[in-house]
Amino acid sequence: MVFATLGFALWAFVAQARPSTPADELAAAKALYAQGIYEDALAKLLAIRSESTADEVDEYRALCQLALGRNAEAQRALESLITRTPLFKMSDSDVPPRLVTLFHDVRRRLLPVAIRALYTKAKANYDQKNFAQATLQFKDLLALSSDEDLGDEAATLSDLKMLAEGFWSLSIVEQEKAVAAAAAKAAAAAAAAAAPPKSEPPPGDPAPKPPGAAPGSDSTGPRIYTDADKDVTPPVEVSKALPEWNPANHQWRKFELRGMIRIVVDEAGKVESVVLVQSVHESYDPMLLAAARQWQFKPARRNGQGVKYQKYIAVILAPR
Repeated sequence: MVFATLGFALWAFVAQARPSTPADELAAAKALYAQGIYEDALAKLLAIRSESTADEVDEYRALCQLALGRNAEAQRALESLITRTPLFKMSDSDVPPRLVTLFHDVRRRLLPVAIRALYTKAKANYDQKNFAQATLQFKDLLALSSDEDLGDEAATLSDLKMLAEGFWSLSIVEQEKAVAAAAAKAAAAAAAAAAPPKSEPPPGDPAPKPPGAAPGSDSTGPRIYTDADKDVTPPVEVSKALPEWNPANHQWRKFELRGMIRIVVDEAGKVESVVLVQSVHESYDPMLLAAARQWQFKPARRNGQGVKYQKYIAVILAPR
């Protein structure tokens, strides 16, 4: 019995000696809130300094303040949360209806400001060629532009939304180009390091051409042109049907979903290959890729001849 008591005391001492983490402090604050000890819960919440738990901390701050009848303080906690994370969604089933109502009221007021601020950040990243960050920010902006809480304010932001759509598509394209360029550079460096030293041909002897090589092609096949080739007329759509969007969870029909694919149209106007650049939705992507392979185009032309052409196509599923 003495040994058991000593063992328990040692365990308690070690547990107390272990430094608490922000997650531990948040769990303790939640437990105090559940017991109705709101002032102590608030004191613990205000002492937590962690970005990873900041949203939950503000949510529980609002819960405690509302339980204490301090509506103004609860509102300020929600303002802090929404300003930091405009896309935050509060569960209607896990919190009191009063807080849900207050949350949506504050969000309706702050969303236009948040959208304009996000556009400024995203455009700055685009101008600085931080395309990966810009892509994510423009995507968040477009999601906010279709949010139900925006209400009538959506009309006043339609021009900004149109700009964001354009820059979002361009950001994805530029990001893909940067990745492709980096991969090509790495491959060239690896090939150069592995290749044996070249012997110089005798003066006057032209370098031999690979058999069967045609103008505008290399040893691996015909060249694939892009919109960077100004002497090429891009392909023209003949048929481009998108599959119908019928999600099993009908709630998805309320949201605007966006994605992008990259296709290569061959010399005859048929889609030779399709690559998913940005997912639309995991259940829609396979149908989209299958449908894209059936699309028909008038082929791209260079000097009157059909040529292969790569292009990016944005896909938008609008709410019904």
